[in-house]
Amino acid sequence: MEYIVPFSEGGGTDTYARQIMPQVSEILGVSIQINNVPGSASLRGAGQMVRAEPDGYTFGGFNPPSTPVSYLLNPPDDWELTSLRGVCGYARTPYVMYSNPDQGFSELADAIEAFDNGDITNMGGQQRGGIVNVIAEIMKNNDEYGLSWENYVGYDGGGPLVQAVASGEVPVGVTTDASGLSAAEDDRVDVIAVLSSQGSNVFPDVASVTDQGYPNIDYVGQLTRCMWMPGDTPDERVQTMSSAVEEALQTEPVQSWSEETGNIIEYNPPEFADEVLQQSFEQIPENVDLEALREATN
Repeated sequence: MEYIVPFSEGGGTDTYARQIMPQVSEILGVSIQINNVPGSASLRGAGQMVRAEPDGYTFGGFNPPSTPVSYLLNPPDDWELTSLRGVCGYARTPYVMYSNPDQGFSELADAIEAFDNGDITNMGGQQRGGIVNVIAEIMKNNDEYGLSWENYVGYDGGGPLVQAVASGEVPVGVTTDASGLSAAEDDRVDVIAVLSSQGSNVFPDVASVTDQGYPNIDYVGQLTRCMWMPGDTPDERVQTMSSAVEEALQTEPVQSWSEETGNIIEYNPPEFADEVLQQSFEQIPENVDLEALREATN
């Protein structure tokens, strides 16, 4: 079997896959190859999921509202994201803002001040036209944030972004909390804000943007991690996989990893994933000026 991760190795989606898939493989008695297919702000891998044979042997993971934002900004001509079938939800992951320790930032206000003063100009994130680019634009254009970066620098996933912040290639950047845990533990990056009002289990001591006095941006500030199969996959194949993932999430290795790292594990059934995808297609256009962002990110 093949599990498609539409991001580079080392990011949050990849990290979860490498914990969960060995257990799913054991439960089903088949080998599962994790295939990283980054590119086009996750649309390259998502398109591969959509176009795969609907035989139950190919599935993948992406995380609304992330991939739906990419799709809405740059809709492909030859496939539809909403044609996919939900397999399950398996986690919730907030976005956080990281900074290079040499900057000495302890909260979001420090980064805002440094941008205002011209001390820093570059803002790092995942690929241009993706969800983090949208977050960066929202934080720049909302007067209550006023994060006045000049250049947005995009990377192929959370892992490469965290490495770029740690090396000083960019002074600050946004990606998931799961992506930066080891770098934060080694003091290679600082974590200065959680973009979800619900905070972060990975970084429980870091204040959310709302706790720091900024507006709620939960409609883009956190991911709902889900798995998907091609649209015509038979019901029994979808249910078999969903049940296997549910069982895998309860295994000792996955539970121990979740407890040790703070990475949330949270099973939800196939219809939950379908609903989350539909909500993204409804909520994003209501809250985001897609045309203006399309011009800003292209």
